[in-house]
Amino acid sequence: MKIFLKSWPVGKKLIVMTLPIIMTASVLAGYVEHSRNEAGLRDKLSAQAKSLASQIMIDRQYYASAVVPRITALGGTLGADYGAVHGRFPLPATFVREAAEASAQEHREYRVRLVSPWPINKTQGLTDEYQRAGLAYLESHPDDQFIQMGTVNDRPVLRVLLADRAVSASCVSCHNTHPDSPRRDFKVGDVIGGFEIDIPTDHYQHEIQQDLLLTLTGGGLMCLLVFGVMVVGTKTIVTTPLAGLAARMASFASPQSDGPQKTALSGNEVLALTQEFEAMASTIGSQQAALREANAHLEQRVLERTEQLRTTLAEKERISSELRVASSIQQSILPRTFPPFPARTEFDLYAESIPAKEMGGDFYDFFLIDTHHLGLVIADVSGKGVPAAIFMTVSRTLIKAEAMTGIGPDECLQRVNALLCEDNDAAMFVTVFYGVLDLRSGELVYANGGHNSPYLLSANGTATVLNGTGGIALGVIDDAVFQSRRLTLEAGTQLFLFTDGITEAMNSHEELFGDARLAASLAQASTQDPRELLGQVVMDVRRFVAAAPQSDDLTALALCYRGAS
Repeated sequence: MKIFLKSWPVGKKLIVMTLPIIMTASVLAGYVEHSRNEAGLRDKLSAQAKSLASQIMIDRQYYASAVVPRITALGGTLGADYGAVHGRFPLPATFVREAAEASAQEHREYRVRLVSPWPINKTQGLTDEYQRAGLAYLESHPDDQFIQMGTVNDRPVLRVLLADRAVSASCVSCHNTHPDSPRRDFKVGDVIGGFEIDIPTDHYQHEIQQDLLLTLTGGGLMCLLVFGVMVVGTKTIVTTPLAGLAARMASFASPQSDGPQKTALSGNEVLALTQEFEAMASTIGSQQAALREANAHLEQRVLERTEQLRTTLAEKERISSELRVASSIQQSILPRTFPPFPARTEFDLYAESIPAKEMGGDFYDFFLIDTHHLGLVIADVSGKGVPAAIFMTVSRTLIKAEAMTGIGPDECLQRVNALLCEDNDAAMFVTVFYGVLDLRSGELVYANGGHNSPYLLSANGTATVLNGTGGIALGVIDDAVFQSRRLTLEAGTQLFLFTDGITEAMNSHEELFGDARLAASLAQASTQDPRELLGQVVMDVRRFVAAAPQSDDLTALALCYRGAS
């Protein structure tokens, strides 16, 4: 073997010795980076799960402490069967569970479950050993989290279990007095169950694999670069000069030769050229030192850039996650089944909310207060992001809860305003239009809390603005007074409710769509189909805006009164 290697050219020897080292170093670097990413994935997802659970707990605490007492004071009841019982509202656990399930179903990025050894809802009992072991651990470590990698529906997930405590006296009272509760000695602060959050990891693992592939690709390219430098360098600095020198030496040995001849170098010839090789080795050493310095500088730049990218991506993911949660909360609570009451022939109704890139707080709502009265709501919460989405949820819940008691629109807005002004440290507010339509007579009783006045569209196509009532936005002044107005809708009359995202839509010349264009769009629609009417307005707004970005949510509700059946 030694004799075989001795016969090889110098360049081939250098490549055979150096290339495996470089390849091994590249593979090791990729493995270290991959291991570090795998370790960080668990911490990242568990922190994400804890943040999500914290938000859910805040929602439930507010619902239990602020909304439930009000519902109870108004004579309402709580129960998981609220959808089938008039005057019954969801339990705090039911509210949180259904909101979380709706959010998870919308984006399919996680799954949230409420589990308990003492469930009121039997579907929330413990189903596997992970839940039993986790709740046993959380009873003695309620501020910690129980984490395990697992598989759900053939998808790899990170399962995170956090303690669910009784946050208020109403929670304790419900669990201790509910006829289906298996335990009746809970106290405030006790662990009553847990939040299980299952986050799929396949997407993140794919990203880690992509990072590994990128690292290995970079290492391979580095190997090719070094290989190329070595091939060119050895040929230029070593092989060619030695061949030329050997040829000259051969010519000296054979004076009869016409000139230098190409000669294959042997070991003896290499020994004879030691001095020349030392000079060449010095040159090669200098070049290798420069290459190492360049590689070290390049590696440092790569590490710095990688860290910058990691920080940027982490911040982008945090912001994207917040907006996804807020968007899911906002969209999941809006009614989106049309026609909403197929058996009712007195009216047609359609509503739509088209969100902008940034989260807002627009919402609409409609509901039958009783057999003959239909409630109509459109509102716009101040601010953007998650706080606006949460305030929107609270506002919608309070308005509907008060409206279902049968009180007039003015009193309804007055009560909700007083509730929103309590502990409103963020100084948020919401503009609201609320009307009640008598489906027998066509009488509309309405009150306006600082919102855009709706439009009336007569059967002949004339569009007029509904007379205002002079109210201010809710959540500003706790003792604000609201007034109601009445008018009677003729058969074929349409009512168009909207937010300022329509009238304040702006084109590239910074011109607003405005009330005049909206009135013209309504008058030119020439239809008594609410869906077509709303679609025409949205199309006119988009045609006006053209390529300019959408700056606010587009939200509207259209109703056509057909007359008593």
